Amino acid sequence: MTQGLFDAFYLPRGLEREAETTVQRFGPAHDSIELRLATVTPASLVTWIDGLVAAREKLLARKPAAEIHRVLERVAQRFLDPESPARRNAIAWLARLGRFSEPMIERALEDTFRPLGAGGVSRWVASELGSAVALDAPAADRRGVVRRATGPEWMLQIYAGNVPGLPVWPLYSALAMKTAILAKTSSQEPVLAPLLARTIAEEDPDLGACMAIVWWKGGTDELDLTAIRDAPAVLAFGGEFATERIAREAHPEARVVLHGPKVSVAYVSSASLTRTGLGSLAARAAHDVALYDQQGCLSPHAIYVERGGEIGPAAFASALGSALEELRDGLPRRALEPEQAARVQLYRAQAHFEEAQEKRGTRVLASSEGTDWTLIYEDGARFEPTPAYRTVRVHAVSGADEVVEALTPAARYIEAIGLEAKGSERRVLAAAFAGTGVPRIAALGSLQSPALSGTHGGVHRLLPFLRWTTVEMGGGKRPARQKPPTKTRRPSKKKGKRR
Repeated sequence: MTQGLFDAFYLPRGLEREAETTVQRFGPAHDSIELRLATVTPASLVTWIDGLVAAREKLLARKPAAEIHRVLERVAQRFLDPESPARRNAIAWLARLGRFSEPMIERALEDTFRPLGAGGVSRWVASELGSAVALDAPAADRRGVVRRATGPEWMLQIYAGNVPGLPVWPLYSALAMKTAILAKTSSQEPVLAPLLARTIAEEDPDLGACMAIVWWKGGTDELDLTAIRDAPAVLAFGGEFATERIAREAHPEARVVLHGPKVSVAYVSSASLTRTGLGSLAARAAHDVALYDQQGCLSPHAIYVERGGEIGPAAFASALGSALEELRDGLPRRALEPEQAARVQLYRAQAHFEEAQEKRGTRVLASSEGTDWTLIYEDGARFEPTPAYRTVRVHAVSGADEVVEALTPAARYIEAIGLEAKGSERRVLAAAFAGTGVPRIAALGSLQSPALSGTHGGVHRLLPFLRWTTVEMGGGKRPARQKPPTKTRRPSKKKGKRR
């Protein structure tokens, strides 16, 4: 299954025949793997883009949107099927990259593809557009306005490699709105996107003709600028420097959506802190922390726990530590590179120093061995991202106002808040946190599973890239008939009698 070289690129059949390839090593230095790559030059990028645009016009633009969505749903089912070669290859090759354990990768595929199978793509598109028919022809929306939605001819997508499954929604988004794709993969994870593209092409060669998935070294100016400057649409994930550069170089009229680095946090109300519910609450919080080892924007780095419950914040911290310890086997983390482990150890050492100084009531809890997890407990709300790899801070707080004050200055760096509260209290707390501008508020334990109709970074997946044509069906009202101006009659002069 993982014998030989893996083609870590995808090009349509006609373009692939003319492409040169090279072999490069990826993954940890002590356990790297060789992958075959397409050789990318400015000239080849131009050729590929021209080919994608022509294929899109011939094969995709006139294809019924519902048919495309059904294809994507069938592909999702293949990645959910334990016996499918597509799923088995994805797990095997992603595991060989060495960033995540196999149980973690399996969970990632489940969480990513489950919402997209069995009619999921159709429901998702309808939730944003009202009806997929609008992608084919003018159609009445819920208000009776007749509109047609048109996606860009092609889109440049630039992926990060921080979490497995990241390329799936972008690829699906473009094809769902009949847009061709040129995608640049990440050196951290160059495997899933080409594997997904090949699986889509097997299901429907027309869609396969409209995708090109390649890798080139980031910061290669000539290649970067060739791709960015002429793209009518850009969707990119990356660090602040990279996303700022894309924003500067993109065409002024391009539709651009950029996702920079973010983290998440959580809040636990005092009413939720009960003895009977503590085990479940801690397990759900641990799941959100441990999944993807805090490499994604939906991973909580801080949990704010309200005082005054049946049990206190310190007891919650202790239970969370126990739950993280259980996940060492249930959801294992891969061994860290020396530099990564050193960052965690340094962070722990600083916390131990604060503990010794008796600052803010700091206490340090940690895994029984190594750096598998780290929990730092302290009094008072503040926002401080951790070095990740299952490192989390638990803050004892007096209430939501304290947390809102701490989060508001940093809201642009926060993707979501996991909220543990019930009934009317949940609505009140959600309203308070929504005022910070954080894009998403979800139940603790479900942070890593965003809703199908949700947003990423507060931005919908389709709507920012669509242009709308409104068709005014009425004939219009005739202008009111003008009455001729009334003549003002002058008083008549009476003729006097001659005398």
